[in-house]
Amino acid sequence: MQKATLAKAQDQLDRVKSVPDSRALSVDEIRARENEVAIAKAQLLASEAELTAALAEVKQTQVMIDRLHVQAPRDGVVLQVNIRAGEFATNVKDSPVMVLGDLEKLQVRADVDEQNASRIREGQKATAFIKGDTKTAIQLDFLRVEPFVIPKVSLTGSSTERVDTRVLQVIYSMKRPESVPVYVGQQVDVYIDAASSEALSVEAAKGAAAR
Repeated sequence: MQKATLAKAQDQLDRVKSVPDSRALSVDEIRARENEVAIAKAQLLASEAELTAALAEVKQTQVMIDRLHVQAPRDGVVLQVNIRAGEFATNVKDSPVMVLGDLEKLQVRADVDEQNASRIREGQKATAFIKGDTKTAIQLDFLRVEPFVIPKVSLTGSSTERVDTRVLQVIYSMKRPESVPVYVGQQVDVYIDAASSEALSVEAAKGAAAR
């Protein structure tokens, strides 16, 4: 709209100035045409400034909408929801509002007591048995050893279990067995083919793949 007004005013000014006989038009009329062009230019600049401000407001509104919109960083399955409509969502590490997981890529996190950590080597094979099922053996594929010994937090409840120890965590990938159901967070018994001839038995908690 403002661009059309400016073009029209500029065209009228150009026509006035293109008249061969300068006496045919008064000085006041020429100045009036020039003022119309100047006013049209000022209105165009003002409209462009308003448009820039409006686009900035739209962008700011979109940012606010994005901040209020919960979006998963990757594809997955909702494993747990800890919030309901109307509740205030807090960003607390130990109590997430929602837990997502990839059920197609399961992992086993095996806790090896620190006195047995020296027997762990990269690439060692391992077998898992779901708690309560000693017949179905699940073969595990070695992924990595986390080179940081941490206090033991996963307890089995055994009367002979030591709780004042530290563990080395070994990560394995696991294919979902077809014969028995497997759930994220379920504990399994893991037997690692250690450096010696004896198998090393450890307790582990199985969870969805995470990076």
